[in-house]
Amino acid sequence: MLRVLQEHLEAIYRTEAPDIRRFLLGKNELAAVLGEDARDSDEWVLVREDVEDEALDLGVYIAEEHMRALADVDSPADAVSGRFASFCVATEGVSHFLLLIERARRTEPVSMLELEAQAEVDKYVCARLHLPRRSREWQRRIFRTAALRPDLSTEENDRYREAGRLAEGFCSYLQSLPHDGAMLESLRSFWRLSGSQRMEHLRILAA
Repeated sequence: MLRVLQEHLEAIYRTEAPDIRRFLLGKNELAAVLGEDARDSDEWVLVREDVEDEALDLGVYIAEEHMRALADVDSPADAVSGRFASFCVATEGVSHFLLLIERARRTEPVSMLELEAQAEVDKYVCARLHLPRRSREWQRRIFRTAALRPDLSTEENDRYREAGRLAEGFCSYLQSLPHDGAMLESLRSFWRLSGSQRMEHLRILAA
């Protein structure tokens, strides 16, 4: 299902990236990088930049419970409808991965806030495109009723809340567009913007 979700997002943004499955980490590999005392999380995307060799190392971790939950679904629509939490975790990991690949390709920076805002947008857009009649429900569940982890630092809490606020403004704008073609055109234009332009666009729509 991870590959299917990746292909869907790639089609939305007309972008390409290596198969995310080649970059998956298991729990033991994650612990080897972060240490045994690292905070438990459903999803991690690890990045290491080698400036000297101009290389970028990426690793993606999706908790096994969510991988299992998505293993037996037949389509993204079934994942959205019946495994919503796992769908969101997986889509977030794919979203982070694709944006990091895109920025590496352009040799442009990306901020943590931008990564998180993009992931929130991608969760809503994917859910809406697969089950459009329930788009209001997806908007509510992603932006209004989702709870943050209680063990986040103040900085992380503030970043996630701001990312949700910015993404909700953009998704409300997308919801107002007359048809999916207009939404896709807007998303693709947004994808092509630089990081600073994207954040300015999000702040204007969320104001």
